[in-house]
Amino acid sequence: MSLLRGNELFRSGDLDYVRDQVGRVFCPHRLELAGHGARLDARMRTKWLRTIGINLVGYGGEVLVGPGLLNDFLVIMIPLTGHALVRSGNEDIESHPGLATIPHPDRPLTMRWSADCVKLIVRIERSCLEANVREHFGHALDDRPIDFRPDMDVASGYGAGWANLALTIAHDLDDEPSLFDDTLLARTWEQILMLSLFRAQSGFGEPESPARSQIASRRHVNAALAAIRHRVDEPWTIERLAREVGTGKRSLQSAFQDAGSTFTGELRDARLRKARDILRVSAPGSVNVASVFARCGLQHHGRASGRYRALFGERPTDTLQR
Repeated sequence: MSLLRGNELFRSGDLDYVRDQVGRVFCPHRLELAGHGARLDARMRTKWLRTIGINLVGYGGEVLVGPGLLNDFLVIMIPLTGHALVRSGNEDIESHPGLATIPHPDRPLTMRWSADCVKLIVRIERSCLEANVREHFGHALDDRPIDFRPDMDVASGYGAGWANLALTIAHDLDDEPSLFDDTLLARTWEQILMLSLFRAQSGFGEPESPARSQIASRRHVNAALAAIRHRVDEPWTIERLAREVGTGKRSLQSAFQDAGSTFTGELRDARLRKARDILRVSAPGSVNVASVFARCGLQHHGRASGRYRALFGERPTDTLQR
């Protein structure tokens, strides 16, 4: 098989050596030959984008593989030839070239590979996947870990599209130079792999009821406003605020728009309220408006003064002189 031909990690019939080399890429695991007289002719090819590993693995003999818990990463295993019985927790999946598996990282994993089974295995760090999903889909996760279905149809639908994408990347990684030698492109395609996997396997994207969506939006806006107003001195950005309230950047921006506001507008108004509090307790001549505005993070004096008057019905100099 020519896939990843320029990235061979090993080819060996030594059981201990194979176990060690595969374990270095994935995790320590049990590896045994299945059946009397079984032989091993294992090979592994590996190439990393940035944090995602693209691997081709075949054992050349019937084997039992027992990684146990994966914990910190996920594997998407697509048989290109042969078949494998995959047990993830209490679920058994008979995997074949039309049916990939994504074992749950928190459930014990055991597998029995046929002698002719060769798999394309995509390794994704769990923390990277969850961070990207939260950033782009926000409320789709809430505070729950990602929980994919353990089987994925790669013969049709979204699953087929995802598998074709992974295969396309694997083929390109053999080219010299490869598109994915570029750090920015590699990062972008990693995001595409992760987000499209989530879309294919989570069921996310089904229409949400308007009432439920509005309740979630109001909750996030209220939490965001409370954070800004109570900790106005902090260097808020929309990304940081979204993480603070447990949603994504785009979801929070949309929620502000639905409420008839914007993040930048609310942050500016909170800083103006702080500036007003300072001006009200300051003696005339002890401070000036420009210095108070700068202290409160208000960079554009003219625009800030205009908004101040709209909010409070007086100029900032009037507040200071009272």
